[in-house]
Amino acid sequence: MQVIIPLFNLSDLPEDCRALTPCMMNGETVGAFFLSPRRAVTDVFFRAEALMQAGRVMILYLDGLGYALYHRAARRFMPFCARTFSCVSARTAYPPLTQPCMASMLTGVWPQTHGIFSRRDHRPRVPSLLRHPGAVLVEADSAPLALEREPVLTLPRAGESVDAAVLRAALPIAAGDAPLLIVHFHGLDDLEHDVGDDEALLADKLHELDDAVRALCAVFRGAAILCADHGAHREDGAGGHGRFDCRDMFVPYGEALL
Repeated sequence: MQVIIPLFNLSDLPEDCRALTPCMMNGETVGAFFLSPRRAVTDVFFRAEALMQAGRVMILYLDGLGYALYHRAARRFMPFCARTFSCVSARTAYPPLTQPCMASMLTGVWPQTHGIFSRRDHRPRVPSLLRHPGAVLVEADSAPLALEREPVLTLPRAGESVDAAVLRAALPIAAGDAPLLIVHFHGLDDLEHDVGDDEALLADKLHELDDAVRALCAVFRGAAILCADHGAHREDGAGGHGRFDCRDMFVPYGEALL
């Protein structure tokens, strides 16, 4: 059985160790966490609900940003995020794919409850944060999930990256009065499928995301949550995710009052 902590895959731990917290899917144990993680991606839902009682909330959703990558790269390539959000590790859903993890972030429950287990599943069985009047989700050119409200979809202009297009659409909304804004940046995950989680090869994209977060935070007033859905690992000369692996299963989580 695979046992993981935020930065390492472990071995030679007895399965009856009391410090192990199992990760289950369809009634079977897929692996275990050594010590129970303090944070989980489901916290995004509950913290957003609580913070909305006091004012506006913006969720900065950086697809594919694993905690191990963030831990290695944040100070060099994402200094604004590192300085502003003081991120900690959070466990994500299994399997660590966009649709199940995003559904857990936005509904506050795990796949066995929301019913999203794969890339083919799109409609959660339970309500999400998008049920709130005035909530806005900004996506790239397609929506991973079918939620209560249609997202704002974006297409890059000539010479513009997918994340730059998302930022362009999100900036006026962040400067407006939407009570809840969720900004989903996809570009890192796309690049990781080509190069894995090598921070040197991802440096330009990490810088771009840091600048995008900085720009949104400059015009937004309220509480901000920085989070990710899953991480990635390198194998066979490329990258992937979907395994019970520390690089896939832990992501950064942080909050800031802007």
